Amino acid sequence: MNRGPLFCDVALARRIERAEAQLMAAAAEAARLRRGGDAGFVMRVADGVATFAEDGSPFNKIAGLGFDGVPDTAALDEIERAFAAQGAPVQAEVSTLADPAVGALLTARGYRLESFENVLGLALDGVYERVTPPGIDVRVARHEELDAWLDVVADGFAHPDGQGVPSHEDFPRDVLVNAERDFATAGVVPYIALHDGTVAGGGSLRVADGIAQLTGAATAPAHRRRGVQTALLSARLADAAAAGCDIAVVTTQPGSRSQQNVQRQGFHLLYTRAVLVRGVPPRGAVPHLEASFESPDEVSVVLYDGPREPIRPLFELAEDSPTQLDSYLADGQVLVALRGTDVVGHLQLLETSEADTFEIKNMAVRPDVQRSGVGSRLVRRAIELVSRESGRRLLVATAAADTDNLRFYQRQGFRMRTIERDAFTTRTGYEPDTLIDGIELRDRVWLDHPLSPQSASDHSSQGT
Repeated sequence: MNRGPLFCDVALARRIERAEAQLMAAAAEAARLRRGGDAGFVMRVADGVATFAEDGSPFNKIAGLGFDGVPDTAALDEIERAFAAQGAPVQAEVSTLADPAVGALLTARGYRLESFENVLGLALDGVYERVTPPGIDVRVARHEELDAWLDVVADGFAHPDGQGVPSHEDFPRDVLVNAERDFATAGVVPYIALHDGTVAGGGSLRVADGIAQLTGAATAPAHRRRGVQTALLSARLADAAAAGCDIAVVTTQPGSRSQQNVQRQGFHLLYTRAVLVRGVPPRGAVPHLEASFESPDEVSVVLYDGPREPIRPLFELAEDSPTQLDSYLADGQVLVALRGTDVVGHLQLLETSEADTFEIKNMAVRPDVQRSGVGSRLVRRAIELVSRESGRRLLVATAAADTDNLRFYQRQGFRMRTIERDAFTTRTGYEPDTLIDGIELRDRVWLDHPLSPQSASDHSSQGT
């Protein structure tokens, strides 16, 4: 038995992460078989996999990224839409030995660091001896013991020890039971531990590519501190060594009692996974455009193809006439600015009678996040979108009385084009004697921004 320190290089991490991705795919497929129909999904992405089993499942994640190329934005768009269709956040677990470009890409798309998990390993060489404390018996669970195994594992996870960094996840009991059942269907071998003949704990083992993945270990609260976990661990390691595995791996919460227990058995910390999460977007918000972010607010801009009424209050910030708003609310395309999953701004983009000219019809930023660059980001994305569609000119109109808007658009590169006198009257649906900063609302100023084919790339190169 080789008990020396185990060094993890990129090649070993790739091997472990590939096994993890395969396990998630197999478990998610098992969940689909259990639920029937078109429930859930398994989507390959670069060298990893994105999986969804059911609401709240631990199998809802992206695993294995960063060891064979960086996923392209189109693939991530598709995955994010798939999770959004399920009403679920996207959770990506990325090894610290993965290509750093993956983390940069995900954070640029609005993923936030939620937590970490540690991957520990033990080199297996030859025969591994079982350790069986008095009164403890560990064996592969028989078919008729599967329900008892499910119960004890679910009970154990429902009552964590509380040592170390708390998990950011909390799974309902029925979801945990389903997940463990799906693991068993996917080929993970369940082990049951008895203390004086009473079911006291359980764990599981999967062997793949010479890797022994130790999963699902838990002890019922009444049987803790009696060596149950030590016995479960040694039994699985002995069977893994006999099966020809050269390494055993286990995933734990940082600083947890589980980590402490396996390190006492000779495991070494190999690497950490960063758990990056992108929240559930509002209905209809889809990442058709590459998102842009700036600290500290990390606001993203995406296309919105959902119903307009839920975001009407944003339109009303920029439109004083309900009649006018009703006439165009459903028109054109809408970009929304998201801070996490919260809509903080929008921009409505319309085609005009001139084939190469588009108009910003309505744009607003929520008052509490104004003057933080959100409006500028919306305009830059509009310019990028228009340029991609071969537009050559972008128009916008604002009230002559609104000096703040006039300054804002000129700072974005717009220039004054024409003045439309008496555009805001009772005839066009506006209340009389409306004032903006003490100036009567009467005239409309049109501004334009000529675009060149290079506009999209120019703005992209400026970090938008």
